[in-house]
Amino acid sequence: MILRIANKEFTEIVRDGRFVWTSLILAVLFIVAMATGAQRYSADRHMRDAAAAEERGNWLNQGAQNPHTAGHYGVYAFKPATPLALFDPGYDDYTGTLQYLEVHVENRASFPPAADGTSLQRFGALSGSTVMQLLTPLLIILLTYAMIAGEREDGTLRQVLSVGVPRSTLIAGKALGALMGLGVVLVPAALIGGVGAALTAGQTDVHALVDLPEKIAVLAAAYVVFFITLICFSLAVSMLSRSSAVALTSLVAFWIVTALLIPRVGGDLSRVLYPTPSSFQIEAEIERGREAGPHPHEATHPNHIAFEQRMLRKYHVKRAKDLPYSLTGLALQADEDWASRVFDQTYGKVRRIFAAQNRVRQALGTLSPFVAIKAISSSLSGTDVEYSNDFSTAGEQYRRSMVRVLNRDIMTNTAHMDNFSAEWGYTANGSLWSRIPPFDYDPPRIGTILARNITAIACLAGWLLASLAFLTVAVRLGGRKV
Repeated sequence: MILRIANKEFTEIVRDGRFVWTSLILAVLFIVAMATGAQRYSADRHMRDAAAAEERGNWLNQGAQNPHTAGHYGVYAFKPATPLALFDPGYDDYTGTLQYLEVHVENRASFPPAADGTSLQRFGALSGSTVMQLLTPLLIILLTYAMIAGEREDGTLRQVLSVGVPRSTLIAGKALGALMGLGVVLVPAALIGGVGAALTAGQTDVHALVDLPEKIAVLAAAYVVFFITLICFSLAVSMLSRSSAVALTSLVAFWIVTALLIPRVGGDLSRVLYPTPSSFQIEAEIERGREAGPHPHEATHPNHIAFEQRMLRKYHVKRAKDLPYSLTGLALQADEDWASRVFDQTYGKVRRIFAAQNRVRQALGTLSPFVAIKAISSSLSGTDVEYSNDFSTAGEQYRRSMVRVLNRDIMTNTAHMDNFSAEWGYTANGSLWSRIPPFDYDPPRIGTILARNITAIACLAGWLLASLAFLTVAVRLGGRKV
């Protein structure tokens, strides 16, 4: 019986001219969004790969010079993008794409793409996720708002129920019919857009493809749950509304509040509850912390003199030139170790603030399924803030390893030299530069992503259960209005 009702609803849906035209527009928008996303992804990938190769060549071919000078010369790390980023750009346009790695300083990722975009481009950005998260719910509203209320107005609902069809069976059939109508639009569009985007993107880097099939499967499942939730909620509203006009107005109001208002309020609320310190405050705190370091470039600084005395006592010698390692190299590495603790303490507080802000935003998923699906989608696509933080952390670990290798070379090869000769007279060559491997970054695996988004996943599951319960209650209450 449910399948017969679903087939009847599906037949009526596909015969409805409003549905046909709306669906065609939606499908075209999705395919165009995926095509433009894939084109941009491919262009960015080629530019990033070329820049990374050139940067690596510059590092290896920099010629003979002091290792510390090479550390100041530094390298750039380029943030990779997963193929799903072409579907959901998330926060990618507002987070940095490359990180400058040099001695003494932990730089954050910079050069966000939005900085190069016009205001119109920022406003009018269209992606596959935008179509799925904002426009498809409007199609669901169009499909379902009159399914019950409209039949009640026409008097056909009473006729159907009078022949003994249970209300629950009728509603289940209508929900399945709506899902079939949605599927006939989205499945072909997703296949065409997805296959076309995959061919255009042409990503073959195994690091960017980590757990990609699993991420696609979870992403598809999350959107199915999201759409079923909206279908059940819309049918419940249609059942309880006095007329189809009231149902339509109520559902559009729900869409405005939950899809547009709450996500915006959530971002502002998270920053109010957990304010982010300014760049000036962060730099000032780091400067204060680093002041207590050994000051390797200031031989007459009290901290440097105290460090030298500690090294003399540690190695049981009376002169710096008798140390088994270069005092300059020892001081440079000690300064890096000290600075790393300062960076970890200062940026650690900032990361905890970002994590708290993210928890607030995810918690607002209890008020809006749009917030929950946005968090899950951007995280699986590798375009959320956590992905950017992971990249910065990986870049910083690479920087510390690079500096450690450079300082170790100075320590061992400039022993018994004075400070000036160790820092300016000694030079290394390509054999040292090649000991430092190229930077590489693996996106988080599926287990890590799911653990980070447990709140959003729970909220989306909660919305599904709540919408089913709401529909069940509506079926019982709505029967009195037939």
